[in-house]
Amino acid sequence: MVLVTRFVTWCRQHAGGRRWAGVLVALCSLAPLLAACAQADAGPARVSLLPDPAANGATWAWTARCLYGPYSHGTCKDAGPSLGAAQLIGDEWNLGGGAATAGSLDMSVSSPGALELEGDFPSTPPCTQATCLAPSANTWVRGYPDVLYGFNECHTVSPPPQSRVMPMPVNVAAIPTDLIGTTTYDSTSPTVTYDVAYDLWLNRSDTKRPCRTEGTVEVMVWTDYDQQALLPSSMQVEDVTIPFASDGVVHTGTFAWSVYVSNVYGKGQTAPWGGTVWFVLNKADVVAKGTVSVDLSYVLSVVGALLQNNYGWNDFRKSYWLDSIPFGMEFGPEDGALYGTGPSYFSLRLSSYCLDVGATLSHAACTG
Repeated sequence: MVLVTRFVTWCRQHAGGRRWAGVLVALCSLAPLLAACAQADAGPARVSLLPDPAANGATWAWTARCLYGPYSHGTCKDAGPSLGAAQLIGDEWNLGGGAATAGSLDMSVSSPGALELEGDFPSTPPCTQATCLAPSANTWVRGYPDVLYGFNECHTVSPPPQSRVMPMPVNVAAIPTDLIGTTTYDSTSPTVTYDVAYDLWLNRSDTKRPCRTEGTVEVMVWTDYDQQALLPSSMQVEDVTIPFASDGVVHTGTFAWSVYVSNVYGKGQTAPWGGTVWFVLNKADVVAKGTVSVDLSYVLSVVGALLQNNYGWNDFRKSYWLDSIPFGMEFGPEDGALYGTGPSYFSLRLSSYCLDVGATLSHAACTG
């Protein structure tokens, strides 16, 4: 690319001379084509989060006592470890019982840099004390261990370095089209209620210490789940089209996603802790294992249209900033009861995770 750029510059400087005029005209006429080819060869810009071979062999553990930072040497760390531009988040935000709740959530990096996530909880009561993040959450979800790019909502401590490809937070209007999230994973869920999903967070300012509040918008994109995880039909608002790819096969996603909404009201209002929009892939299309790519910029466009058409929100793209793009696994008790205390045993192997900017679904990949 550097040589092509220098050649184009040289052509511009010498094309007016008479000596070798015919040769120069012929050669220089190829310069734009060569530059275009060089740009095509460069491919899309990419934020690579996994695999991380440099962290091979490292392990961490979260417990009901240490909900946000891993347990280490008798104390809870302030934040999860960073792997390059990614951060590992335990996020057991609704797991109650404190030290009385046995078990742990373990994360480890195996060769060649894949993330292994293991949940081993004999009991998973919800968090109901006044000091809990949401004492009356009314959900089966007990936690969302994930790999995060951006800023951890309400727990921004020692964030990893930002990639120049897509620094966060970013105004929604400035997000390039064809922002593609790609992951390769395999989940084993013998005793658990679960979903595997992106969990995007958006706020009304570009603060680097975001925290859910009135007006905050959470956007979840489920690519796998079990039947008990499904939201109540009363929360479903429509079916939409979101393009995606599974193991290299591109799908138009025509009405393949069901949209659910909670705590979103008219003209920009939400519950005091924010509102949530879910995109749930229809059961026939879920990806229990393999490589899945989702057009996340398309998702945010649909969110903006939904908020405007259904709730009268204006200028979502200009007035909201995207804080984080995590990918992980929500878990809860086996019976899926809102206040159940049953066990949760599960695992997720996340072999790769990357964000491509300016890509297409047919070419999005975390390698190459």
